[in-house]
Amino acid sequence: MTPNPDLTTTPPATVKPKPKLMERLQEFITRYGMLAIVVHWGLFSLFLVGFMLLIRAGFRVESAAGAAGTFAGAYLACQAIKIPRFALTFAVTPLIDRLIQRMRQKKQPPPVP
Repeated sequence: MTPNPDLTTTPPATVKPKPKLMERLQEFITRYGMLAIVVHWGLFSLFLVGFMLLIRAGFRVESAAGAAGTFAGAYLACQAIKIPRFALTFAVTPLIDRLIQRMRQKKQPPPVP
């Protein structure tokens, strides 16, 4: 015999409010710490070098950055994509953390009984 769904009592569903952006950022830094900083600076370096190579290869920048030199133009281009770079940092850091955890688990020798 199945119970009548109208007679069963279920607790009311509670919806947790979404944490604010600053709270999520603090949680992210607390959880990943130095790894997040290294990933962010690594991405910045990769984009900076990539933009420098593009400018050296002849990619024309139609602004003041184009006349300011290779490094300055690459730096300004990196600053222009700051928000997507932060988003990429938030997306890639947990993946890198999981990869590091897997690599550490493989290196540990199995326990001897």
